[in-house]
Order: sequence, then C-alpha cells, then structure tokens
Amino acid sequence: MYVILEESHYHDDYIDPLYIAFHDEEWGVPVDDDRKLFELLVYSQALAERSWPAILNQRDIFRHFFENFEPSSVAQFTEKKLLSLKINGNSLLSEPKLRAIVENAKKLLKEFGSFSNYCWRFVNHKPIRNEFRYGRQVPVKTPKAEVISKDMMRRGFHCVGPTVVYSFMQVAGLVNDHLLTCFRHNECKVATKNEFKNEVKENGTK
Repeated sequence: MYVILEESHYHDDYIDPLYIAFHDEEWGVPVDDDRKLFELLVYSQALAERSWPAILNQRDIFRHFFENFEPSSVAQFTEKKLLSLKINGNSLLSEPKLRAIVENAKKLLKEFGSFSNYCWRFVNHKPIRNEFRYGRQVPVKTPKAEVISKDMMRRGFHCVGPTVVYSFMQVAGLVNDHLLTCFRHNECKVATKNEFKNEVKENGTK
C-alpha cells in the first residue's frame, strides 16, 4: 500500500518511471490544499482495487473523470454520471468505491470549513517522523490512523478504514515513512507542513 523504494530499486528496469518520480517528488510531501487532499484520499481508497503504478498511469483519467477533484463538482454527480465513468467499457473503480467518493465529497463540504485543518489537527499540524530502516518495518495502519478512521466514519465517510487512512497519511505527508536510507527521508523531514512550503519557495521550486 505504501511507496517504499530502496537504492537498489533505481537500477531495476521493471520499475515504472512514473512510480519512481512519484516517490521522489510527491509521496510524503506535506499537503495542505483541500482539493489535493481529496485527490490523495481517492487514490488511497483506490489502492484496494489498483496498485500505485496503475493509478499513476491513469492519473489524467482520474482527474478528468472527477473534474480535477473539485469536491463541489464531485458532490453533484448524478447516478448517470457515476455509471458513465468507464475506460474501454470497464468501470474506473467498483460501484461501491465510486459511490463512496461522491458521498465523501458531500460530507467534506458539509463537515469541514477546511479539510486540511481537520486532517492536520490529528497530528498537531506537525508531520509524524518515523525512522524505519527496512520496508518490512513500515506498518499498514497505526493507532493514529484508527482514531482518524473512526472519526471519519462517525461523520458519515465511506471506505475510510485504518489501512486506507494510513496510506492517505503517508502520501499526504502527515507521516514521513521514507526509510532512513532514502534520500527523501531528510528532504521531507520538516517540523511543520508550513515549514516545507517555505523551503519550497526559497528553493524556487513548485
């Protein structure tokens, strides 16, 4: 469920370049934009049916189908629109997953003034810094993920079990699960999500 790459993996021809770029540039970077967080939550839910490489290779399709993951747009999807989300005649995701995404968009608009503030308050607005040396040490869920999962389900969200939530925490940078031996571990090692944003601005990168 997580994106763990060790140095030796960079020499493997079978590793998808999109997967490597995602690991090197996005996974674990603190995110505080509501639309982006919704997008990452959808991908984390999709992991139950697809792998990260498969999702990344169809990322443009996901963004097109879900109208760039604008919650207010997704919340208005009709039954007809929902069932039309197909690729070569096959549904993008299972109907339960698609319905969950639409319902979650509605809940997101109803429950939160800021989805970002909601997510980050669970970690006191500071990324959790783990220091795992081996991929096998990285958990698929944690007590913190279970707390967030229970709160989201209490609010009416769907398909947000602790494993989905922890994948979301990893990709959205609420937790830094890059291995100690990974060059991205220190690059994502910031005190707060705002600190990372300031570093990006100073370096002149996006």
